[in-house]
Amino acid sequence: MLDKIMPFLEVSHLRKSFVSPDGGKSLVVDVENFSLSEGDLFGMRGESGSGKTTFLHLLAGILRPDEGSVILDGTEVSKLNEAARDHLRASAIGYVFQSFNLLQGFTCLENIMLAMSFAGKVNETRAKELLDRVGLSHRLAHYPRQLSIGQQQRVALARALANRPKLVLADEPTGNLDPGNAHKALALLRELCCDAGSALLLVSHDENVIGGFDENLDWSNLNRAFAEAMND
Repeated sequence: MLDKIMPFLEVSHLRKSFVSPDGGKSLVVDVENFSLSEGDLFGMRGESGSGKTTFLHLLAGILRPDEGSVILDGTEVSKLNEAARDHLRASAIGYVFQSFNLLQGFTCLENIMLAMSFAGKVNETRAKELLDRVGLSHRLAHYPRQLSIGQQQRVALARALANRPKLVLADEPTGNLDPGNAHKALALLRELCCDAGSALLLVSHDENVIGGFDENLDWSNLNRAFAEAMND
Protein backbone atom coordinates (compact mmCIF):
# COMPACT_ATOMS: atom_id res chain seq x y z
CA MET A 1 0.00 0.00 0.00
CA LEU A 2 2.87 2.31 0.77
CA ASP A 3 5.23 3.29 -2.05
CA LYS A 4 8.50 1.98 -0.61
CA ILE A 5 11.66 1.03 -2.49
CA MET A 6 12.36 -2.13 -0.48
CA PRO A 7 9.29 -3.36 1.40
CA PHE A 8 9.99 -5.51 4.42
CA LEU A 9 6.46 -6.90 4.62
CA GLU A 10 4.60 -7.62 1.38
CA VAL A 11 1.00 -8.77 1.08
CA SER A 12 -0.45 -9.75 -2.28
CA HIS A 13 -3.96 -10.91 -3.30
CA LEU A 14 -4.75 -12.01 0.26
CA ARG A 15 -8.15 -13.61 0.81
CA LYS A 16 -9.67 -15.40 3.80
CA SER A 17 -13.18 -16.79 4.24
CA PHE A 18 -15.00 -18.50 7.08
CA VAL A 19 -18.01 -20.79 7.07
CA SER A 20 -21.14 -18.86 8.02
CA PRO A 21 -23.95 -20.30 10.18
CA ASP A 22 -26.02 -21.16 7.09
CA GLY A 23 -23.19 -23.29 5.72
CA GLY A 24 -22.07 -20.81 3.12
CA LYS A 25 -18.74 -19.01 2.98
CA SER A 26 -18.28 -15.48 4.19
CA LEU A 27 -15.33 -13.54 2.76
CA VAL A 28 -13.72 -11.61 5.62
CA VAL A 29 -10.39 -10.41 4.19
CA ASP A 30 -9.74 -9.40 0.59
CA VAL A 31 -6.57 -7.29 0.33
CA GLU A 32 -4.96 -6.77 -3.04
CA ASN A 33 -1.68 -5.23 -1.91
CA PHE A 34 -0.12 -3.91 1.30
CA SER A 35 3.48 -3.35 2.34
CA LEU A 36 5.62 -1.99 5.14
CA SER A 37 9.29 -1.06 5.21
CA GLU A 38 11.72 -1.67 8.05
CA GLY A 39 11.12 0.69 10.94
CA ASP A 40 7.72 1.89 9.67
CA LEU A 41 5.25 2.95 12.34
CA PHE A 42 1.84 2.49 10.79
CA GLY A 43 -1.67 2.96 12.13
CA MET A 44 -4.83 1.43 10.65
CA ARG A 45 -8.30 2.50 11.71
CA GLY A 46 -11.21 0.11 11.42
CA GLU A 47 -14.51 -0.79 13.01
CA SER A 48 -14.94 -3.78 15.31
CA GLY A 49 -15.94 -6.88 13.35
CA SER A 50 -14.49 -5.58 10.09
CA GLY A 51 -11.84 -8.29 9.71
CA LYS A 52 -8.75 -6.42 10.87
CA THR A 53 -7.90 -8.96 13.59
CA THR A 54 -8.15 -11.72 10.98
CA PHE A 55 -5.76 -9.71 8.81
CA LEU A 56 -3.23 -9.48 11.65
CA HIS A 57 -3.58 -13.22 12.29
CA LEU A 58 -2.80 -13.86 8.62
CA LEU A 59 0.27 -11.64 8.80
CA ALA A 60 1.46 -13.45 11.93
CA GLY A 61 0.87 -16.90 10.48
CA ILE A 62 -1.74 -17.74 13.12
CA LEU A 63 -4.14 -18.32 10.21
CA ARG A 64 -3.38 -19.46 6.69
CA PRO A 65 -4.98 -17.58 3.79
CA ASP A 66 -7.29 -19.18 1.24
CA GLU A 67 -5.39 -17.33 -1.46
CA GLY A 68 -2.48 -14.94 -1.79
CA SER A 69 0.82 -14.47 -0.01
CA VAL A 70 2.40 -12.84 3.03
CA ILE A 71 6.15 -12.32 2.64
CA LEU A 72 8.10 -11.20 5.71
CA ASP A 73 11.74 -10.30 5.18
CA GLY A 74 11.96 -12.60 2.17
CA THR A 75 10.12 -15.53 3.77
CA GLU A 76 6.68 -16.46 2.47
CA VAL A 77 4.84 -16.99 5.73
CA SER A 78 1.77 -18.39 4.03
CA LYS A 79 3.71 -21.37 2.61
CA LEU A 80 5.37 -22.48 5.85
CA ASN A 81 4.08 -25.46 7.81
CA GLU A 82 2.60 -24.89 11.26
CA ALA A 83 5.84 -25.58 13.17
CA ALA A 84 7.83 -23.22 10.94
CA ARG A 85 5.19 -20.50 11.29
CA ASP A 86 5.29 -20.90 15.08
CA HIS A 87 9.07 -20.50 15.07
CA LEU A 88 8.95 -17.45 12.79
CA ARG A 89 6.27 -15.86 14.93
CA ALA A 90 8.29 -16.45 18.10
CA SER A 91 11.55 -15.11 16.68
CA ALA A 92 10.51 -12.34 14.30
CA ILE A 93 7.02 -11.13 15.26
CA GLY A 94 5.84 -9.43 18.43
CA TYR A 95 2.09 -9.45 19.06
CA VAL A 96 0.20 -7.14 21.43
CA PHE A 97 -3.34 -8.36 22.10
CA GLN A 98 -6.22 -6.22 23.29
CA SER A 99 -6.85 -8.66 26.15
CA PHE A 100 -3.09 -8.84 26.90
CA ASN A 101 -3.13 -12.69 27.05
CA LEU A 102 -0.67 -12.82 29.93
CA LEU A 103 -0.32 -16.24 31.56
CA GLN A 104 -1.93 -15.92 34.97
CA GLY A 105 0.12 -18.68 36.60
CA PHE A 106 3.43 -16.98 35.79
CA THR A 107 5.04 -13.86 37.21
CA CYS A 108 5.79 -10.79 35.12
CA LEU A 109 9.40 -11.89 34.70
CA GLU A 110 8.37 -15.45 33.86
CA ASN A 111 5.91 -14.22 31.21
CA ILE A 112 8.75 -12.39 29.45
CA MET A 113 11.19 -15.28 29.77
CA LEU A 114 8.63 -17.80 28.54
CA ALA A 115 8.16 -15.72 25.38
CA MET A 116 11.93 -15.77 24.94
CA SER A 117 12.03 -19.54 25.35
CA PHE A 118 9.78 -20.03 22.32
CA ALA A 119 12.51 -18.44 20.21
CA GLY A 120 15.24 -20.41 21.99
CA LYS A 121 17.02 -17.40 23.44
CA VAL A 122 16.17 -16.90 27.10
CA ASN A 123 17.96 -13.89 28.56
CA GLU A 124 16.96 -13.03 32.12
CA THR A 125 19.02 -9.85 32.12
CA ARG A 126 17.21 -8.52 29.06
CA ALA A 127 13.85 -9.56 30.51
CA LYS A 128 14.56 -7.55 33.64
CA GLU A 129 15.80 -4.62 31.56
CA LEU A 130 12.59 -4.61 29.55
CA LEU A 131 10.42 -4.63 32.65
CA ASP A 132 12.53 -1.83 34.05
CA ARG A 133 12.06 0.05 30.79
CA VAL A 134 8.28 -0.12 31.15
CA GLY A 135 8.50 0.96 34.79
CA LEU A 136 7.88 -2.41 36.41
CA SER A 137 11.23 -3.37 37.88
CA HIS A 138 9.48 -3.51 41.28
CA ARG A 139 6.90 -5.98 39.95
CA LEU A 140 9.15 -8.80 38.67
CA ALA A 141 7.70 -11.43 40.99
CA HIS A 142 4.10 -10.20 40.80
CA TYR A 143 1.41 -12.16 38.96
CA PRO A 144 -0.85 -10.48 36.39
CA ARG A 145 -3.83 -10.59 38.75
CA GLN A 146 -1.81 -8.46 41.20
CA LEU A 147 -1.34 -5.70 38.64
CA SER A 148 -3.54 -2.87 37.44
CA ILE A 149 -4.87 -2.98 33.86
CA GLY A 150 -2.29 -0.39 32.81
CA GLN A 151 0.53 -2.38 34.37
CA GLN A 152 -0.63 -5.57 32.66
CA GLN A 153 -0.54 -3.76 29.34
CA ARG A 154 3.04 -2.65 29.98
CA VAL A 155 4.05 -6.26 30.66
CA ALA A 156 2.37 -7.21 27.37
CA LEU A 157 4.37 -4.52 25.55
CA ALA A 158 7.63 -5.74 27.10
CA ARG A 159 6.78 -9.32 26.14
CA ALA A 160 6.08 -8.32 22.53
CA LEU A 161 9.58 -6.81 22.26
CA ALA A 162 11.34 -9.59 24.17
CA ASN A 163 12.89 -11.25 21.12
CA ARG A 164 13.73 -8.05 19.24
CA PRO A 165 11.10 -8.77 16.59
CA LYS A 166 11.34 -7.36 13.10
CA LEU A 167 7.58 -6.73 13.09
CA VAL A 168 5.22 -5.81 15.93
CA LEU A 169 1.48 -6.26 15.42
CA ALA A 170 -0.80 -4.47 17.88
CA ASP A 171 -4.51 -5.26 17.93
CA GLU A 172 -6.50 -2.56 19.74
CA PRO A 173 -3.70 -2.33 22.34
CA THR A 174 -5.34 0.60 24.16
CA GLY A 175 -8.91 -0.71 23.99
CA ASN A 176 -9.05 -1.64 27.69
CA LEU A 177 -7.27 1.46 28.97
CA ASP A 178 -8.52 4.85 30.09
CA PRO A 179 -7.41 7.80 27.90
CA GLY A 180 -4.46 8.73 30.13
CA ASN A 181 -3.02 5.23 30.24
CA ALA A 182 -3.81 4.71 26.56
CA HIS A 183 -1.68 7.71 25.63
CA LYS A 184 1.19 6.48 27.80
CA ALA A 185 0.99 2.93 26.44
CA LEU A 186 0.99 4.14 22.84
CA ALA A 187 3.97 6.42 23.41
CA LEU A 188 5.83 3.59 25.13
CA LEU A 189 5.07 1.12 22.33
CA ARG A 190 6.31 3.52 19.67
CA GLU A 191 9.45 4.25 21.70
CA LEU A 192 10.23 0.56 22.20
CA CYS A 193 9.72 -0.20 18.51
CA CYS A 194 11.93 2.72 17.45
CA ASP A 195 14.70 1.62 19.79
CA ALA A 196 14.53 -1.96 18.53
CA GLY A 197 14.20 -0.96 14.88
CA SER A 198 10.93 -2.89 14.67
CA ALA A 199 8.23 -2.10 12.16
CA LEU A 200 4.86 -1.51 13.85
CA LEU A 201 1.38 -2.09 12.49
CA LEU A 202 -1.27 -1.00 14.98
CA VAL A 203 -4.99 -1.36 14.35
CA SER A 204 -7.64 0.48 16.32
CA HIS A 205 -11.15 1.86 16.02
CA ASP A 206 -10.03 4.93 17.99
CA GLU A 207 -9.38 7.92 15.74
CA ASN A 208 -7.36 9.59 18.50
CA VAL A 209 -4.97 6.63 18.52
CA ILE A 210 -4.59 6.35 14.75
CA GLY A 211 -4.30 10.12 14.35
CA GLY A 212 -0.98 9.97 16.20
CA PHE A 213 0.65 8.12 13.28
CA ASP A 214 2.15 9.97 10.34
CA GLU A 215 1.43 6.92 8.20
CA ASN A 216 -2.09 5.58 8.48
CA LEU A 217 -5.08 4.45 6.48
CA ASP A 218 -8.66 3.30 6.85
CA TRP A 219 -9.09 -0.47 6.84
CA SER A 220 -12.25 -0.12 4.72
CA ASN A 221 -10.11 1.36 1.93
CA LEU A 222 -7.79 -1.67 2.03
CA ASN A 223 -10.18 -4.57 2.65
CA ARG A 224 -12.47 -4.98 -0.35
CA ALA A 225 -14.54 -7.64 1.44
CA PHE A 226 -15.60 -5.20 4.17
CA ALA A 227 -16.18 -2.35 1.71
CA GLU A 228 -18.45 -4.55 -0.40
CA ALA A 229 -20.35 -5.79 2.66
CA MET A 230 -21.01 -2.21 3.71
CA ASN A 231 -22.39 -1.41 0.26
CA ASP A 232 -24.76 -4.40 0.13
